[in-house]
Amino acid sequence: MKDSLKKPKPTLESLLRESQVITGKDLIKRAEDRKKEQVLFQEALEFEERHRKPKT
Repeated sequence: MKDSLKKPKPTLESLLRESQVITGKDLIKRAEDRKKEQVLFQEALEFEERHRKPKT
């Protein structure tokens, strides 16, 4: 018989370190960050529209 070397199963800690597992806290934080970025983007668009120089 062959003695094949199997990969050791990854531990939860190693998966968390490699960001292959997302915890609930991380998911909530990502959603909040997306909302903040969307608000900033909208504010930037409004600012640009207010201060846009008309084309002549």
